[in-house]
Amino acid sequence: LSRTRLGDIEAVARSLEKAQNKRLHIFIATSPIHREFKLNMSKQQIIDEMCAAVAHGRQWFDDIEVTAEDAGRTEIEYLTQYFQAAIEAGAKVLNVPDTVGYVTPSESRQLYQHLSENLRHDGSVILSCHNHNDLGLAVANALGAIEGGARQVECTINGIGERAGNAALEEIVMALEVRGDALGCRTTVVTTELFPASRALS
Repeated sequence: LSRTRLGDIEAVARSLEKAQNKRLHIFIATSPIHREFKLNMSKQQIIDEMCAAVAHGRQWFDDIEVTAEDAGRTEIEYLTQYFQAAIEAGAKVLNVPDTVGYVTPSESRQLYQHLSENLRHDGSVILSCHNHNDLGLAVANALGAIEGGARQVECTINGIGERAGNAALEEIVMALEVRGDALGCRTTVVTTELFPASRALS
């Protein structure tokens, strides 16, 4: 995980130099409140900085993920523009985080469906979700994202995470295991290892 700063990207490259399966994950905020009060940057400046970071990272990484921090409160048309630029810069995974746990499950599904239908790519790009549990909706929002087209879920064992936590891995896996018919996909997670992992972390 790296900010868009070039020195950060170089530090990640050094730390993963010997890794067999490495990914650079670049993030910058996109919501109006972050643009104005945290970054003091325009929409285009943010896109330009993200694209420059991806271009810099491609010197060391073939696999690059791009995050739009606070995507849940970002204007949908701007978010689409940002991710289209990320695709054209070379990103393969697009992460759409609900950074402050703000969205509802129906909004989550609609957001991913919009991105699935409006982003232009060759079919190799993966939409990823990353949800926080401030309103107790992290898992529900992840399942909504899956219904809308997300195929990577960033989650944590026992839902641990800042503030109220993140989406719980074991709940998402079991929802897909039991209701994969309704959700349209499954995982290859070995479900019998969920309880020992949860217990070990606790």
